[in-house]
Amino acid sequence: MGASNKTAGLLKYNIKKCFKRNGFNILRYIFNATERISGQESTFFIELATVNPYINPHEVVLGFKPRVNISPEDLHNMLAGSVAAKNLQSEELVLPSYMAVRAGVLGGVVPKSLCDYESVKNVSMSQRSFDVRTECCHFTDDTLEGQIVCSKNSINEHPEFLCDSGTMQWNLRYKKDLAFSHGFKDKMNVWSCPGARTTFAGTVVFDGKEYVVSAKKSFGYIEHIWQKTGLADWFHISSSNLTSIFTGKLMQNSVFAVHGEYNKRLSVLTFFEGRYNEFAADSSKRSYKTIYECTQTPNGEDEKEQLHWSVSVNSKTYVLDIDVFCPSNQMYVRSLELPEGKRQLIKLLCGIAGSGEIRLYKKIHKSLELIEQAHIATALCEFGKIESDQSTC
Repeated sequence: MGASNKTAGLLKYNIKKCFKRNGFNILRYIFNATERISGQESTFFIELATVNPYINPHEVVLGFKPRVNISPEDLHNMLAGSVAAKNLQSEELVLPSYMAVRAGVLGGVVPKSLCDYESVKNVSMSQRSFDVRTECCHFTDDTLEGQIVCSKNSINEHPEFLCDSGTMQWNLRYKKDLAFSHGFKDKMNVWSCPGARTTFAGTVVFDGKEYVVSAKKSFGYIEHIWQKTGLADWFHISSSNLTSIFTGKLMQNSVFAVHGEYNKRLSVLTFFEGRYNEFAADSSKRSYKTIYECTQTPNGEDEKEQLHWSVSVNSKTYVLDIDVFCPSNQMYVRSLELPEGKRQLIKLLCGIAGSGEIRLYKKIHKSLELIEQAHIATALCEFGKIESDQSTC
């Protein structure tokens, strides 16, 4: 559907009361760009995120930062032999609390993620419109401006930043062409795509190289995620780079997005040249069934490993099948800290080189009529699980 005023309002970065002290809030932008000199295409992302922001609103608290919990008295008693070392907790575990801007590249060149952390009280947020300004970045409902610098020394000294070294500067304008007003909502989670198909234009300078973002080739995507806790499994596929197998032409008015899992279900949203289909995981379990998996499989051509995202949706009226493959050597592991603390992470395996097919059938009596079939390119593919990481610091 078009990006109406209602769906445009989804971009408003309003930190809901229930997420002020318990949960994370991620708004992310993804777009393609071309390196000005070489012509190489790459896919970039920019994220605005909060984690338990009002637990410590005046300072940045990272859960993975080492915090010694042994007092001088404890150390003296341990050395004197009056207290056993095993009875002392050597490190204090805390709940994270911060606002972060993350940016980087997912594919085309060597993937990496950069970050900048702020306390929520140091960030300006409008309550009337979407307008967020941090020390280094500015987000509005049609522009993105900012820069992040992460030196090697800083990253080596602070592994708790959970990012890489490098620099990125961006000056972008964007327009939301297609939006999904609803993806999933319950008391613990909300997922929406206010810019399921978005055109970006402007420039990015990444590690000293300039990239041009063209509206026609940007294949942009915007989504908003609120969660009180991390998902048991993170499963995502999305793309607006679809070519009709019927006509051989690029589908200028089409997009799909798959996200979950929520209570062992996925939300699957599609828009094919005016035809909208919504299979939301918060709907009745009788409304549709999904079968899905992410498996590792060899590539038949050169036997290199690749991952296969497979989704099949079966409702009373439609059957939808999605198959996307992404080479393992073009994927990147990102780490997102969970609001529960305890050194828990979602380890996300991310790739932007996904390709495959999407097929939509309509049920007519006891037979199926194929009403849309398209080739998928440059699909964002993600799969992740919650892990405890005691070795990061």
